[in-house]
Amino acid sequence: MPLRKWSIAAAVVLAASCAFLFHVTARPPRDQWRTTKVFIPKGSTFPEIEKTLVEKGALRYPLAFRILTIGTMTGTKLQHGEYALPAPPSAFELWEKLVSGDVAKYQVTILDGATLYDIAKTLENLELADPVEFLAAATSPDVARKMGTPGPTLEGYLFPDTYIFVKDMPPEEIIGIMVRRFHKKFTPEMERMPEKDGFTPHQIVTIASIIEKETGMEAEKPLISAVIRKRLSLGMPLQMDPTVIYGLKKFDGNLSRKDLRTLHPYNTYQNPGLPPGPISNPGLSSLQAAVKPADTDYLYFVSRNDGSHQFSRNLREHNRAVAVYQKGGNSNMARSDGAVGKSSPGEKASTPPSRP
Repeated sequence: MPLRKWSIAAAVVLAASCAFLFHVTARPPRDQWRTTKVFIPKGSTFPEIEKTLVEKGALRYPLAFRILTIGTMTGTKLQHGEYALPAPPSAFELWEKLVSGDVAKYQVTILDGATLYDIAKTLENLELADPVEFLAAATSPDVARKMGTPGPTLEGYLFPDTYIFVKDMPPEEIIGIMVRRFHKKFTPEMERMPEKDGFTPHQIVTIASIIEKETGMEAEKPLISAVIRKRLSLGMPLQMDPTVIYGLKKFDGNLSRKDLRTLHPYNTYQNPGLPPGPISNPGLSSLQAAVKPADTDYLYFVSRNDGSHQFSRNLREHNRAVAVYQKGGNSNMARSDGAVGKSSPGEKASTPPSRP
């Protein structure tokens, strides 16, 4: 081939290469860009993925994206999920994100004492899980058995912590991550310690869940644990308001005498012993307090209406505390039945499970 023809051919190839490189690396104008999230459903084909990217305005040069994908034979390796695009991406950057599965990640904080219903609501607010599907899995005996937990539901075993989740995770996968975190924190040694006192691990988690709802003060948790154990040893009813609240289908924030008389398995005013299972998901300090209660003979406590409690050893001391801190006889404490105490507004015990 004459030199002239070689030169023309080389110029054409160079121009084509430059054009392709421009299309691969070119980005949409920044002044026209807003943070975009693109969700690629599981099972999407390459043409469907390309169409979704174009429709969302994330892909301005589909030909370059197509050549990249076909040329690298990665059409079946593009991963599903939600992709966050804070800056306008080039075709190459989009291709790289989808091949590597660099999906958007959500930091989710579950607070100590959250119930299954609270967790379902948190996940719903972030659009990470359908609350009905999550609760169906979290209250399934089959799922609980699969996760190696003793209760008929996962209440108590979804450890409160900060997690990183992504869109389109099945509820069982989310539950599994939280249960594994629980077993990492609630060690085999902690499980064995209460056996000498005749408590099973499930009973300890149940006690911890009550402690969590009764107080947010770390220093009080071992004391409340001691009260619970003391009452159980004497055969006294626990009479703990949070257990009653947990078992109510509807709760407006005010625990009435009618509520205390309503029969259900979690009513520790009407039923002796512990409720059938945890009433919340306790944090580490409550689990530790349940395992190792304070060495005290306290038998009663009443809210001081500031988040703390006054503890008493006998009914006479307790009645005096009630007169001081619950004036007007409005508290459940102001009765001769030995009730342990009603939490003040703003305490964990007054927060009902948020059921969808």
